[in-house]
Amino acid sequence: MSPEQRIDSLTGIRGMAALLVVYAHLAEEHFFAISGLHPGEMGVMVFFTLSGFLMAFLYGNKTFDYSAVARYGISRFSRIAPAYLTVVVASYLIYNLIDAKFVYAITHQNLIRHLAFSGNVSALWSIPPEVQFYVIFVGLWLALWAFRTRNNAALLVLALTVVFTLMANRGALPGTFVGSKIHYFVVGVAFGLLRSRIAAGVGLISLSYLQALAVVLIGLVVAGVVGLDLGTKRELYLDLVPALFAGVFVFLFSFDTGLSKLIFGNRAITMCGECSFSMYLLNLPIIYVAMVLMGDMPPTPALAIPVTAAILLAAWAMYRLVELPGATLLRGLGTRLLLRPPAVAAVAMAPVVEEAFVEEPLIVDTLAINPAGAEQTQ
Repeated sequence: MSPEQRIDSLTGIRGMAALLVVYAHLAEEHFFAISGLHPGEMGVMVFFTLSGFLMAFLYGNKTFDYSAVARYGISRFSRIAPAYLTVVVASYLIYNLIDAKFVYAITHQNLIRHLAFSGNVSALWSIPPEVQFYVIFVGLWLALWAFRTRNNAALLVLALTVVFTLMANRGALPGTFVGSKIHYFVVGVAFGLLRSRIAAGVGLISLSYLQALAVVLIGLVVAGVVGLDLGTKRELYLDLVPALFAGVFVFLFSFDTGLSKLIFGNRAITMCGECSFSMYLLNLPIIYVAMVLMGDMPPTPALAIPVTAAILLAAWAMYRLVELPGATLLRGLGTRLLLRPPAVAAVAMAPVVEEAFVEEPLIVDTLAINPAGAEQTQ
């Protein structure tokens, strides 16, 4: 990403969303009281919306051709695959060889499904909608490009018809299908396209006031001063209003004002954002191990501190030792296989091809960071 595209606050938002999921999973094990605000689901909503936002922001105005789509596919796959496949294979071995009660029950019967990014065990249910959205976005990208460059609205009309048909039937669709959560992704896409047309430094003072208002309102809701009945988790996921709120929230804090830098741009929260995908994948297994080690000891908020520290440490280690090296390896392999330059120009073009991937995977994804263990059957 160019310096003009880089939005550090969004990395912090990823970290916040991941921490909300960790909190929710700890609450499910009674380290904390269960909240009627459904913090885990709130985190998932932000992740899905942020995925749509970033894909539209980064690719919505780009030329649509084989090279661009290949780079997009390589970037998406290299961002998700290393950590996710590592956890799936490790969970399969643990469940079948060590502990038949392990939280990720990857069996002989569902292993292939999970390796194909379509499993639904525990928190892994949220990976399929994310991956499916990556595929759907290619169609949206093509439609936007055709409309922008050729004034051809046919593909855009077709794409919107499909999207709104899915949205209208979202309650009848399985939770592992992107159609059941399409409203979050689409709202993110709409705000991402809007954000890509606004210069980074425009109206920051006014935006700061709006950000402050949003923070105050959220604080009043969390404190219980403003009552908010969100219904059940399923009702919350299907509601269109939270999707709109998530889109407004991501859009507002995509501007690096002083307030957004203070809340989401500090090093602590951005580090959580950088390893948020690993945090999502590892938090339930670590909580499970902690509960086993605690035995009959009752969970308390004080005990949640070392458990959370273990989650953060493990997530950061996985990010540094698995995610980053794995992404580099897959990007290089994908580039050689799918973007091999002509033999005559190979030496001259190779550095350019590699350079194009240096920044993008670390900033683009939200991707695939959609923690939501509580909604396995949604």
